[in-house]
Amino acid sequence: MSAATTRGRPVSVSPAARSAAFRAARADVAAGARTPRMLPTPARRGWWPDAVGTFTWVTALIVVALWVSGGGVQALVPFGTDTLTSLGRLSGLLASDLMLLQVLGMARIPWAERSFGQDRLAKWHRLMGLGSFYLLLTHLVTIVLGYAGSAGQPVLGEAWSMILTFPGMLIATAGTLTIWFVVATSIRVARRKLRYESWHLLHLYAYLGIALALPHQLWVGTDFIGHPVATFYWWALYAFALVSVLIFRIGRPAVLSLRHSLRVAAVVHEGPGIVTVHLTGQHLSRMRVAAGQFFVWRFLSGPGWSRGHPFSLSGAPTTAGLRLTIGTRGDDGERIATLKPGTRVLIEGPYGRMTADVRTRPRVAVFASGLGIAPLMSLLHEHIPTEGPATLVYRMSRADDEVLAADIDWLVQNTGLRHIPLVGPRSRVGTPWLPQELGHVRGPDAVRLLVPDLDDHDVFVCGPGPWSDAVEADLRAAGVLPEALHVENFSW
Repeated sequence: MSAATTRGRPVSVSPAARSAAFRAARADVAAGARTPRMLPTPARRGWWPDAVGTFTWVTALIVVALWVSGGGVQALVPFGTDTLTSLGRLSGLLASDLMLLQVLGMARIPWAERSFGQDRLAKWHRLMGLGSFYLLLTHLVTIVLGYAGSAGQPVLGEAWSMILTFPGMLIATAGTLTIWFVVATSIRVARRKLRYESWHLLHLYAYLGIALALPHQLWVGTDFIGHPVATFYWWALYAFALVSVLIFRIGRPAVLSLRHSLRVAAVVHEGPGIVTVHLTGQHLSRMRVAAGQFFVWRFLSGPGWSRGHPFSLSGAPTTAGLRLTIGTRGDDGERIATLKPGTRVLIEGPYGRMTADVRTRPRVAVFASGLGIAPLMSLLHEHIPTEGPATLVYRMSRADDEVLAADIDWLVQNTGLRHIPLVGPRSRVGTPWLPQELGHVRGPDAVRLLVPDLDDHDVFVCGPGPWSDAVEADLRAAGVLPEALHVENFSW
């Protein structure tokens, strides 16, 4: 029995013990302990993706229609202070609409999340965030200039007067400053200096900023005073956003955590800076989760328990429990590495579309880098080869960086998994996702060499953002169709 230390209490485990635990989990799956969870596939997602897209555009069209009905177009000519005020009204309305759509996009509404996945929703969230920021800035500048011109007052003096005398403007100013603070901390340069948990906590202040900034339009907005339809529309949209957050970000996770009462069963040292957390709970056969998905985890172990951690399952979920494999060198890793058995765990999820249900081809190939192996290993656990073994292309800097080696060995021996390790420092020239010695090989050629019958495969990619983006680009260039390519990265 070998012993290792994870920056705290020692954790003793042998490769044989890890392999035995994995074999037991596989036997559990083979015996049918894991109840299949059929999530929507691209061919069976029905009308939800179209409904979400239609809803987004309809809200924008309604906003413009309300502005037009309020005389917005007529005020544009001739150009003057009324033009600036009208443009300020429109930009403010569109900014409000985008901010509420951001809230809805990240409210974890299950149907939207399963239709598009968190990666795509997060990208849209960032784009709408930038759009709403610039629209809000335009709104402030044009409204102040318009009012100052009409009143014949200095711009700064008019701005100060509006803040102090207009109903709701003082709290709207506080909300605007809060939103700008969130935007500033979301810029890539700023994010690099923050821990994910710290950034996520700061990002939650956007809810407060929106709650403070938007209501003033109902009190002083020209498009609302005396316009019952507009007032009803905006209050309904606010209510929908609020109810969605309360249900799907607070209520649903609370019910899930209480129902399943997850607890830490063991923390196993896998290698330098890597641990696997095993969890048990109640009524796991009723948990709707598929291999390849992730939860946001909160470990109730004292200070820091409120910080949420988005970790993927690293093994097929079974009625015996769940498993996740994480790095201890990252945010909050030391605390998680020293969790004691019996620690309560709160969960939010499951999320993600890296599941077997999205497959459109008879065979599977997975490209992993670092801890990106975790969700892909979960997928490989439940994959039963029918038309040939699956292929695992695993990128690592050193051979001893390989994570979940016992799982890989078992799959190689028992399912014929094709394991292709790509070991070495990353290439500085040529193809960046390959090791240095292979960097001269063109990316599209490389994926065809690694997976010769690529057209018969669904391809799953998971790893750090730049690496995943490079692999995805070369897979597309090699002819992999969008419906057969499934990518998840660790960027935030």
